[in-house]
Amino acid sequence: MKRSFLQALKQLAPNYKSARFLLAVSGGVDSVVMTHLFTCLNLNFDIAHCNFHLRGEDSNKDMDFVTQELISSLDIVTGRVPKIFVKEFDTFAEQKNTGKSIEMVARDLRYEWFQELSPNYDFICTAHHANDNAETLILNLTRGSGYNGLNGIPSKNGKIIRPLLSFTSKQIHEYTQLHEIPYRVDLSNLEDQYQRNRIRNQVIPILETINPNVVQTFSKNIGFFNAQYRFYKTQINTIKEQLLHKNGEHEWSINISEILSQHDPLLVLFEILSDFHFNYPTVEQILQQLRGKSGKKFSSEKYNLVKDRSQLLIQSKASMKQLNSIIIEALLDFNKFDIEYKIVENEPNYSFINDPQIAYFDFDKLQFPLLIRNWREGDSFQPLGMKGKMKLSDFFSNQKFSLFEKQNVPILTTSSEPSTILWIMGHRTDERFKVTKQTQNILILKIKSDYSIL
Repeated sequence: MKRSFLQALKQLAPNYKSARFLLAVSGGVDSVVMTHLFTCLNLNFDIAHCNFHLRGEDSNKDMDFVTQELISSLDIVTGRVPKIFVKEFDTFAEQKNTGKSIEMVARDLRYEWFQELSPNYDFICTAHHANDNAETLILNLTRGSGYNGLNGIPSKNGKIIRPLLSFTSKQIHEYTQLHEIPYRVDLSNLEDQYQRNRIRNQVIPILETINPNVVQTFSKNIGFFNAQYRFYKTQINTIKEQLLHKNGEHEWSINISEILSQHDPLLVLFEILSDFHFNYPTVEQILQQLRGKSGKKFSSEKYNLVKDRSQLLIQSKASMKQLNSIIIEALLDFNKFDIEYKIVENEPNYSFINDPQIAYFDFDKLQFPLLIRNWREGDSFQPLGMKGKMKLSDFFSNQKFSLFEKQNVPILTTSSEPSTILWIMGHRTDERFKVTKQTQNILILKIKSDYSIL
């Protein structure tokens, strides 16, 4: 086992001879065997132990074993005694109001602490083994996970490595018997309270009656699944790059005809949208709407998606602007919203700059307070240079605004009801407030480049 362990470690940590390792040690058989193997190889390691206080006094006895008995049981030939870091958690208190299982909370706490310790180490080692991997695969299949769920537990994830992953629980127990290594027994593993325990204690034994080497078979299959998944992801990522277009910092688009031309549109669309936290049932609904009318909206936890003519548009919810009728009581209020203002006297040869970020108004026609708000259904205005009115929705269509752009563009209006639009900010002003020969004072508004509302 030592020889096989060393081969596994070489693949995960080519610089193992000089590397600094932090071992996650619970006191159970798996982590104790891992510690023993690191000691036999005379490697540079320290120990991290978590006391989650989930099993009463037994949790404290595990902690005492790791901090007091474990080191003395090891044959340390170098004279260097590993450091032992201990972290105690009130796990039940941490679980409150999270909606997570106690196992998931403990896992998160564990890895968050490892992250804090990680700057001083090249690798952090956990003692997951082949049985853990088989249980994970069965658990994922039972829950209905996708292709990625077939990959099991990764042998390496950043600094986290799992050098025991190719060894079965039986091999690990035989090693302790051969070397008479003491360890703690977690009696809760024998109970069927948790899903993983039921798989360990009931499902695996039944499968072993069909195939005595089922755990090793699962390990080989997981290796095949990993290779297949890597190939699959390479192809999917190529398709993603072709189909997903970034329109701005917080907005993306997907051409609908390109999705529909794929061999499996649902699979491709799911792979793209899963990155935006859309689940499979929602993606099925989205696919059904691709040939429907524009305007259909869908939401995930952090993103909105809308079908807009020939595209699917995706936007981060955090970037959505809801102006809620910002009141401009006086000229100085414009400065609060990154809008520069200036009043100048009108002159016969006054030079106007043609820039959509700059607007000119007959100041004496304005009456404060003014409003900055989002557009509303039924809004209309008289575009500069036109005689008649135009619905804002028609203006947006002519300008080929997406639905998200319509929602985000700020509108400067009067505060009276019904309000009158002065400026579709950054786009077009209203004819009724334009500067004429009769204008005495010109109000100039300029949107700054980092304008927070736009």
